[in-house]
Amino acid sequence: MINDTARHPAADRSQSQVMALTRRPTAIIVDDSAAFRNSLAVLLDRMNIAPLPVALSKEVPELARVTRPELICLDLIVDGKPDLGILRQLRQDPDLAEVPVLIFSNHPERTLHWEALSLGCVDILDKPVKLRRLHKALQRCKLFGGTRRYLRAPFPWPVELIYEGCQSTMQSLTLSERGIFLCCDEPLPKQSDVWVRIPVPSGQTLEVGGQVIYNYLAERDNPASPAGMAIKFDRMTTVDAEQLTELVTNQLIGDILSEQPEPLIHPEPES
Repeated sequence: MINDTARHPAADRSQSQVMALTRRPTAIIVDDSAAFRNSLAVLLDRMNIAPLPVALSKEVPELARVTRPELICLDLIVDGKPDLGILRQLRQDPDLAEVPVLIFSNHPERTLHWEALSLGCVDILDKPVKLRRLHKALQRCKLFGGTRRYLRAPFPWPVELIYEGCQSTMQSLTLSERGIFLCCDEPLPKQSDVWVRIPVPSGQTLEVGGQVIYNYLAERDNPASPAGMAIKFDRMTTVDAEQLTELVTNQLIGDILSEQPEPLIHPEPES
């Protein structure tokens, strides 16, 4: 894995710009482990989901009624023993019964897993959590109104754009395994063919070709939303694709991997 976990000074600003583009879904996170709770909160935040971490599972139903989250993440273990009581409460509450629930567990008893699924849990993820496994589970929750097949992360770095033989430097906002969003006052027309040179921690650049699939002009009444364009990569080698996956993965969990006191979250190669 690319080993460069330093945060760019523009990272926090970039994340706020991401939030300005779309309303972020909210996720309540409850877990006995503060380390796991905090790591998952950081990761979901980078995946454009607003986390609400709480330490006590008994607080979840009331908090959910107040905040109306789009997702609830539960620990299977409560006070040192397996307990599905909170999941039952959520499913019996007419206002919360349809909220997607993900359960995180390192408990070996699979009977409890089947019981949780029978109660309407969307998925159960083993600890330590595999990044791509989590990504697939989040897709099933349909938090963004559609599927997001590829991993994406905040990417507050300047990149070089080449269009019709002209080269320019633009600020990127997010990077996925198959595309990038660039901030610019005058986005290119849709279907424009471009090349993008992306910096990697080795000091080299990754050059991939793509096509503009979406452009956005900042509205006068919403200046916080940056003008820009989304580019889908459609000209790259297998090695390029592997480097993109490594780069996006590092942006999401590179520092988490280096700082976690015990195995909590780890990458998972695409099958």
